[in-house]
Amino acid sequence: MKRYLKIYQRLIKMNFAIIVAYRMGFINSIISTIGWGVFQIIWIYMLTYKTKSVFGWSRAELIILAVCYVVIIAIFHLLFSRNFERLARIIDRGQLDALLLKPVDSQFLISVWIIRYANFFRIAMGIGFLAFLINNLHITISALNVVGFLVLIIFGLVLLYSLWFIFSTFLIWFPQLTNLVDFLYTINGMSRYPTEMIKTLPFYLLPVLIPFTITIVTPTKALLGRILAGDVVGLILITFTLFYFSRVFWKFALRYYTSASS
Repeated sequence: MKRYLKIYQRLIKMNFAIIVAYRMGFINSIISTIGWGVFQIIWIYMLTYKTKSVFGWSRAELIILAVCYVVIIAIFHLLFSRNFERLARIIDRGQLDALLLKPVDSQFLISVWIIRYANFFRIAMGIGFLAFLINNLHITISALNVVGFLVLIIFGLVLLYSLWFIFSTFLIWFPQLTNLVDFLYTINGMSRYPTEMIKTLPFYLLPVLIPFTITIVTPTKALLGRILAGDVVGLILITFTLFYFSRVFWKFALRYYTSASS
């Protein structure tokens, strides 16, 4: 464990050195990530302008859900999403061999190599706006709600990571399917809507979409004090199951990986 923490510490320094070297690119990333977060909030404001409630969610709760989406997805982008873009690229170019030969767990290296520091600004913007909304709408939030919210965010992030890793593993068999990551970005957008709304979609879509939506909806319910025990148990069980499956599936897929040197 200490060895991996030291490796991650070095990766943090390496990524920071990159943004120091390419400052204009970093500034552009900050502007784009904040702009995208603001757009998500404005979008839900416009979408619910003449709506008092949807599927048991009030307009205020829907807006808070959208802001929580901005924060949680920003954390995910900070830590993981660019790494999946990189995975698609290195598999397509036959560069995975170099990672597999290193004396470090391949899934670890693939998952944490790139850190998108610009997303810190979107996270800060989202948290600030969330605090403003809660205060302005006079919503009572207890310390227990906040603790539950933070704990479930961790489970939600692990679940989201597991889902992305499972889908990305299919690139071992289909290396030219590089737009798979774009598809995952699109599905992520569905998680800003209540699970009750997603359940109205065709049945065959639910096994794919429901796990994505609960990554955001469940922590938000905890923050608003409307969470049920079944929501918590469901998120925890699905998270552990899919994280374990992502490990097993990756190791299984590597047995079918064709080395670029073959």
